[in-house]
Amino acid sequence: MRYQYLDARLRHAFDDAGLGRGQRALLQGVLRALDPDAHLGEHVAGLTSAYLAVTRARTALESHATEDQPRWNLLRRIITTSLACIDAGKPAYAHGGNKELARARRVLLKVDAVIAADGQRLDPLVTAAAAAKLDPDALAAEIRTWVAPLWNGVELPLRARMIAEVAVLVAVHGRDGRQLRADLLRWLKKPSGDLAGVLWPEPRRHVVALVVSGARVLRHLDGLLPEARQEPLHRNRLPKDDFLAEAVSGSSVLVRLPVQAADVHTAAARGRRILNEVLDQYAAGERLTELHIAPVWQVSGPGGRVTRGTEHRRTVGNAYPLTPYWPVELRSAMRVANLARQVDAPMASAGLAWSALEATGLDPSKIPWLAKACALQMLRQHLVSLHVVVTNHDDELRRPLDAHVPTTGVKHHLKSVDAWLEVLIPHTRPGEALRAAQEAVDALAENEGGLVRDLVELWRARLADSKVLADWLREQEDTAAAVLEWLYVTRNLAFHAGRFASPADTLTAHAGQAVIDLTLEFLGNWRTVERRLSRRETSAVEVYRRLAQRQDQLVARLRRAGSVRRLSVEDISGPDEKWWSRGGN
Repeated sequence: MRYQYLDARLRHAFDDAGLGRGQRALLQGVLRALDPDAHLGEHVAGLTSAYLAVTRARTALESHATEDQPRWNLLRRIITTSLACIDAGKPAYAHGGNKELARARRVLLKVDAVIAADGQRLDPLVTAAAAAKLDPDALAAEIRTWVAPLWNGVELPLRARMIAEVAVLVAVHGRDGRQLRADLLRWLKKPSGDLAGVLWPEPRRHVVALVVSGARVLRHLDGLLPEARQEPLHRNRLPKDDFLAEAVSGSSVLVRLPVQAADVHTAAARGRRILNEVLDQYAAGERLTELHIAPVWQVSGPGGRVTRGTEHRRTVGNAYPLTPYWPVELRSAMRVANLARQVDAPMASAGLAWSALEATGLDPSKIPWLAKACALQMLRQHLVSLHVVVTNHDDELRRPLDAHVPTTGVKHHLKSVDAWLEVLIPHTRPGEALRAAQEAVDALAENEGGLVRDLVELWRARLADSKVLADWLREQEDTAAAVLEWLYVTRNLAFHAGRFASPADTLTAHAGQAVIDLTLEFLGNWRTVERRLSRRETSAVEVYRRLAQRQDQLVARLRRAGSVRRLSVEDISGPDEKWWSRGGN
């Protein structure tokens, strides 16, 4: 089951606990946002979040004050994109935090005015003072109080915005999605304490055990990590059933180190990150030795309970290339993107993700182009994802929908996204087959409840009013621009200023990989179509420019059309201009 927030066990737990629609949507929405398989528009790293915008703005201001990075012009772009995210996220703070958010907005507007006036003469004392006035912790305290109103009932679309901010705060707190799901199942079975305590438990001491191969002893480890303990490992001295048996090959050492974490899986990830940073020292001191951390881990919790696991790696039966031939211009980008996935250090991974985009010809001045292109592709992704979750359970309810919206393969991939779009938009006199498909969607959403029902209603509302859809596209553009600008800042901090840690840097790393994946997806499709039609290849930068122009045209058309009947998303980010070509009644 790929979407664990929709699996049968969780549904049964919701039923047994007697949860209502909004309560299910809250829990499922947070779990979906923490799912590493979620695409850019669903994962916490790509959600519109005022809290995250304030956090990043403060980090940028602090860094400028101490290191002159980001430079004044880039700092201003960070402030501009942060303000856009704050304005978009403001409605979520109706149940608390409006004053704190307004105060942060005023601070950023004042700094922006100073930068506009002083430019490169910007005084670091100004940015230091502004950073001191921004208080993400005050926003976080308010967001934690939203659990009660969300649990008791908040209407759409406000509910969706509030859940997004809650999910971001849960992720920043250091919660692993799989562990949270397990904790929620236990809590639903026997509620003890409030839900906020499950979402944001106090970090506690865990002892993480990891195997380092390539050495038998790490000299002076006690000086680098005073609380760490180590012991040499010999493969022939381990019991056959020991969990380390497969991890030990040649010279190896077991390292135990304490970490503060909210849950076991987060403790394992943090322990690996800390030890990897220490191994940088040994790699520099032993240039001919390769030191690696084995994927297996063991964590002893505060109560003495021992948990063992392996670093998560997804596998597939059949792996497919981006394109069935070599797109020469994209080879460097694909190489660097693959390296970014393999790097454990979040700051370095995010920096490499920017470098992968840079390898396509992107530079900071063209970020607005790529942000608009990403918004188009995200529209298509959201609609495809909605079909997946609506048809999650294969039963009689989906037959009329399958008849009108055919799928292919065991994973039920859509043959036509536009056919699915046709079902979602309102019709005054739908045909019999279309009406049956729409009724099937109603039945499936009602049967699934919670988040799925919310998503169906949200998308029907967006597609019922073309101006609402235009606003949504602009918001995705602003959010993508904020992510891209922050990736560039992170790259500069990591590669120029030598920073190896930053608030919410794990989210930045995930966002970087998600953006390059999204970009390579539409660039690969563009190349494939051009090759099939024997057309000359368009440069990636020209693709960005054309898609940016297309997005502006689409938004303008939506604002005056009054309907989305002509909208086509089948190849909305492809080389053919078919985005307003669908017939409608």
